[in-house]
Amino acid sequence: MEKTLIILSDNNKGKFISKGFSDAFKELSYFVYEKKVYDINIEEINKIVPEIIFIFWTDMTQKEIIIDFLKNYQNKNTVIINCAELKNEIPASVLKKKNSHLFTTDAKKKQSKYIQCINPRAYKTKFQNYKYTITFSGNPSYPNREKILSDLIKTYGIINIFSRSYDFYKSVDEIYKNKLLDDNYMELYRKSYKGYVENPKELSQIYSSSKINIDMENENTKEINYRCLEIMASGGFLIAPYNDKIIKYFENGIEFETYNSTVDLIDKIDFYLKNLNIAQLIQEKGRKNIVNNFSFYDRLKVMLKVVYGKDISNR
Repeated sequence: MEKTLIILSDNNKGKFISKGFSDAFKELSYFVYEKKVYDINIEEINKIVPEIIFIFWTDMTQKEIIIDFLKNYQNKNTVIINCAELKNEIPASVLKKKNSHLFTTDAKKKQSKYIQCINPRAYKTKFQNYKYTITFSGNPSYPNREKILSDLIKTYGIINIFSRSYDFYKSVDEIYKNKLLDDNYMELYRKSYKGYVENPKELSQIYSSSKINIDMENENTKEINYRCLEIMASGGFLIAPYNDKIIKYFENGIEFETYNSTVDLIDKIDFYLKNLNIAQLIQEKGRKNIVNNFSFYDRLKVMLKVVYGKDISNR
């Protein structure tokens, strides 16, 4: 049985994705070792002798540790598969060998393209009833997000914000500093904080029991946000910022909804709150697309076909 070393990312999104690919390798009959970036030990790894080292990274806060580790494999036959949201996360000089493969979301070549994927089974949940009206899960402390959330508070009062406490209270300070909300609205904003959730099962229950789930871009990426996949995999109704990447894979107004401005977002929220039956039809189709086309297993098979030049799913 061939061995794969999965280096687990040190942020939640990267950790979910790393573990998703780990399960996909197991489905393909690989023996999988998972190691946190802090726990990498070259002597221990050399005893394992992995055929594949797999890395998915979204935030290279521990870049130097990984670079130093990979340098040990520049002259070995071990295949290195690096998935990244940005090409420059690991220098090309470290990966410059015939059996190193880089897949990125911004790749120009189709065979080097990394398309976001998810484990739909981890987010499968049975709808019971609506518990939340408007929900945002993620880091609110970006200027554009703070502006949108402030406008939503002024329009709807208390909403539902799930995030790390540090990020939420950072946004509180910045909203107050920039005078986006007065004291009365600031109190409603504070009451909108519902805590932090990182377990996929708990997240799926939140998304599926929210009438409206909102995605908001940050300043760093225009790619499909992983949160969008989580919401749709949960059977939740998604309203996301319009961009060319998401409408390439999901049908606007059929599998999810988009908005172009805060005014447009509020108009869409008002419409779907009055027409939940339409929102429910959309969210059902969104989940179906996720299940059929965005699994880690299917994405890994495509990547390994690029690596080995043949279909290895039935090896």
